[in-house]
Amino acid sequence: MRSKCSEGLIKLKAVFLLVTFLLTACNKEDIDYTRSRTSYFKNLHEQSFSDTTITCVTFNIQLGFKAAQDPWNKEIVGADTAQVKEIARLLKNAQPDIIALQEVPRNRYNAVVKLFIELLATEMDMNYAYGTHGYNDPYGIYPVHGEWGNAILTKYKILEINNKEVEFISKWEKRSILDASLELQPGKVLHAISLHYIPSDQAVSNTVKYLGQLSDPVIMMGDFNITGEIHAFDSLGFRDADANYTNNWIDRIYYSGNDFSCNSFGTIADSVTWISDHLANYGVLKLND
Repeated sequence: MRSKCSEGLIKLKAVFLLVTFLLTACNKEDIDYTRSRTSYFKNLHEQSFSDTTITCVTFNIQLGFKAAQDPWNKEIVGADTAQVKEIARLLKNAQPDIIALQEVPRNRYNAVVKLFIELLATEMDMNYAYGTHGYNDPYGIYPVHGEWGNAILTKYKILEINNKEVEFISKWEKRSILDASLELQPGKVLHAISLHYIPSDQAVSNTVKYLGQLSDPVIMMGDFNITGEIHAFDSLGFRDADANYTNNWIDRIYYSGNDFSCNSFGTIADSVTWISDHLANYGVLKLND
């Protein structure tokens, strides 16, 4: 007969093994901080369209935190359901067909909503693609809990995505551009790109190389974080929706000039709640015949 002491030792050993397993599973040293990046997409709808104009929006949402909050302060909590609804309310004002988002959180430690883009896509009733820069942090804070990156929301069917790294300074400083191939019309594909540069001297040159490999129409939006270098895209025939740079040099909407012309450009005002430390810019692009 097994003694109570033996049974106790067996139970204690079982508990020890369970705790060891959980600690090992949660050990962040198992993460490849240098190369690990999450990217995926999902279509909520797959209907076809025959649009001749496309309304685009680019918006840096500051990790789902309001303008006055610091999303890198671990003592401050944000990215909650109310903020998702506020962002959706703002975006819906433009009646967008394609939205490029930057600083989109995923499973971050001080975000209430862990799967942020999923909830926002549901609120917008749009297809979505997501690509992180990786497990990185602009200030090199360790350990890093969660990821952040770029996203695309769209009414068009997403065919495939490419989360292409264009900047690598260190495992804590790296950036990717998210390229979503969309079925704009039956038989016509569009590349919708969302990006957020550090910036570094790698950013534009690597993006130019990537764009040079694409043959379909391109709409490239995001937080460029640069000034004069942005004109390098002109050599590829790209045009800026804000041709006179009246809003700022940061948040831009670029498009392949052979495929589109710009009908209008502007900013979606948010002077009441200050949803982000960036403004949302929109452009209405017309498909060339």
